[in-house]
Amino acid sequence: MAIKGFAFTKIIVADLAAMEKFYVDGLGLGVVTRIAVDETGWSLDETILSIGEGPGTHLNLLQYRNQPAPPTGEAVVGLAVEDIESVVAMAVAAGGKVTVPVQDVPGHAMRLAYVADPEGHLIELVEPLAA
Repeated sequence: MAIKGFAFTKIIVADLAAMEKFYVDGLGLGVVTRIAVDETGWSLDETILSIGEGPGTHLNLLQYRNQPAPPTGEAVVGLAVEDIESVVAMAVAAGGKVTVPVQDVPGHAMRLAYVADPEGHLIELVEPLAA
């Protein structure tokens, strides 16, 4: 198969600086790089975020300079976590909102919660259930 792996997800945001702050301060992602494109008909700013060090899957925050962000609900970002309660608390402290509180899902051997970032983009947090 030619596909080697999943590379990134892009979320189109209205306020790139505020969303970058939320994902870095509230969820602990790191900034890999920032991109600015200013070409005719193609004007945008983008922040590429990662979890941990080195190559891996990225979450890209994209803001078009000359067009509004679409309504929220266009994507759900799923993050695997170790301590779901602390991650939810960090997200809330950084301006996020709990949309589905932490709950056990024994049929899938996991715990989950949903939080929304300050613009309303959904983040599903999952943690394996303890054996």
